[in-house]
Amino acid sequence: MEKLVIEIPEGYKKEAERLVKEIKFEQIFSKSLLRCLEIELKKELLRNIASKSELKEEEAMELAEEVKEGIAKRHGL
Repeated sequence: MEKLVIEIPEGYKKEAERLVKEIKFEQIFSKSLLRCLEIELKKELLRNIASKSELKEEEAMELAEEVKEGIAKRHGL
């Protein structure tokens, strides 16, 4: 596994430590980075799927509205 070194300005680190006794910055940044990568991969997948679609933009917008209405109805909104 590759390591990423992040420097935290001393003022921020001291304030964070003052507010929370034990902050595991490594875990926070690791989870955040993985989540960002996961989101980017999903966006890439969706762009790939959309590029192969024969659905016109107007039709896609109409379909999105139908889906939103269905969700709202299901949840009593």
